[in-house]
Amino acid sequence: MSCTYYSDLCMSQNIMLSCPVVLLDHGFLSSRFNLSHLGEALAFDGFLVLAPEYPESLAASYDVAQGTTTGNPINRGIIMDALLRTLTTEWGVLPTAYGIVGHLLGCGTVNITGDKSWTRVCLAGGYPFLRGPNCLLVESVNNCTVPLIWALGVLRGNDYIFLEEDVVRSRSWDALPSMALLIFRNQGSAAPNHISFLAVGPNDAMVDFLSPLLPVACTSGIPVLDFDKYQLSRDSGEVVTPLIVDYMKQKMVLIKR
Repeated sequence: MSCTYYSDLCMSQNIMLSCPVVLLDHGFLSSRFNLSHLGEALAFDGFLVLAPEYPESLAASYDVAQGTTTGNPINRGIIMDALLRTLTTEWGVLPTAYGIVGHLLGCGTVNITGDKSWTRVCLAGGYPFLRGPNCLLVESVNNCTVPLIWALGVLRGNDYIFLEEDVVRSRSWDALPSMALLIFRNQGSAAPNHISFLAVGPNDAMVDFLSPLLPVACTSGIPVLDFDKYQLSRDSGEVVTPLIVDYMKQKMVLIKR
């Protein structure tokens, strides 16, 4: 059901949908489709999932206003605020709790959106100033874009608890800590890379588009956001998705607005 059709139906019948809401925040030169696999998994478990699109998106469906600086967290925050107002005032949604998931640049939006009641997840971003009490940070030694020291920095002065990689890979976790940090490191070169956390469809499309350039980039040592690594690994979201879904289910049900 489209958002437009759903909102018209709710407004005409004076219906308010009460449910937990999760926002998916894409990275720079990414798109609203890049976390679609996670959105589908969350929706299956009863979350209302929204994926706004920002001016720097590769799939941008609108013209960028003159003077707009792409990749600016402030501009992203303006768009997010407008979406949240529309959610409650026009679409007839009464959120029981809020969650937000960001990838790389999207982690910046994660940190400026909402208040301390929000549940937050950062993928391959490593921002050291996540606001609690519920924050999950996922990193990998095979991520070329963010130095691992950034991820380790969140432990300083905070109460983050390391998640064991073998437990996550076997999906054998029980109660997850509120402040959780997962760093994929035991698999060496086979650990997830920068775009391993994204959906299969957009990743494969980008690999196909870039395939003529990847050998040249590898030979020349030109960074290509790990698309050269992903071309070999093809490991989108297989491990991280159930972890995030369970984390959201465990933490968001405890916080009622």
